[in-house]
Amino acid sequence: MRPLITIFSFLLITGLLSLVLFAYGDAGFTLSNEVVLWQLRFPKIIVAIMAGGMLASSGLLLQVFFQNPLAGPDLLGINAGSCLGVAIAIMGASFIPAGLVEISQPVMAMLGALAVFLILGFLVQKNLSRISLLILGLLIANFTSSFISILVSMTPSLQVKNFLVWSMGSFQGLTIVELPLFVTLASIGLVSMLFLPKKLNQFIIGENYAKSMGVNVRTFKIILILICSYLVAIVTAYCGPIGFIGIIAPHIARSFIKRSDISLVMPAVFLVGSILALFTELILIITSPYSLTTNSILGLIGAPLIAIYLYKERRML
Repeated sequence: MRPLITIFSFLLITGLLSLVLFAYGDAGFTLSNEVVLWQLRFPKIIVAIMAGGMLASSGLLLQVFFQNPLAGPDLLGINAGSCLGVAIAIMGASFIPAGLVEISQPVMAMLGALAVFLILGFLVQKNLSRISLLILGLLIANFTSSFISILVSMTPSLQVKNFLVWSMGSFQGLTIVELPLFVTLASIGLVSMLFLPKKLNQFIIGENYAKSMGVNVRTFKIILILICSYLVAIVTAYCGPIGFIGIIAPHIARSFIKRSDISLVMPAVFLVGSILALFTELILIITSPYSLTTNSILGLIGAPLIAIYLYKERRML
């Protein structure tokens, strides 16, 4: 329990630092800065906390599913499906009724993820191996990338620019008006995870053990993929494709917890993912004159951490 309190304390400190850096300007704390703080900055902090935690949680579920420590949210092509949905929404905006433009991105992102999920769910029902699912995920990612390239070549430059800006990834795209819907959608996915720890603990030991404990493994796999698809789709729709958090957060959390019990690991993973997202926001605030992007910072943080992990585990590989 103490490690969880420590991680939560880090989250509070990082969040408060983000608020303070935006609340204070050259003239100190003013009323206008207070308005900016609650109307503009506060939503971005909430989005970073929720999105970072959701990506980290989906990464944990996929690492358990594949029994692979380097599995991440983009592994099954779910992220790619969401990106294709958003690409169609942005670059086909002229064909979307005016009243539906605001909700087109999240709806299309979820439809893209759902399409990939239906394919994966069908193949899981057919007992397709984990390796085959990984290969399929790569094929889906390549297919969607090619399709997006075709859309880019056929779309006016302004819409292409909007898509490219979105594709860089950011936790700063939501306003205070959009925040309640995002939090509601995110909460649905996170609450569904509360029913998983017991079965996940059994699943980690082995599929045969889980079956002996009464778990319908085939159905459980579909539920895991469905929850991962939903979490990734929501984040991708509102924040763009965010990398690395889903891969590295579970490892950092486990190094703190030093336990394998999912009921302890899961909240720790969520908190670590939130901290990583907020820490990225802090760096963006400090380096604001240089116009860095969220994914560029996460890449600089995530790639070395993964390399260190591989080096430490080299005897086990």
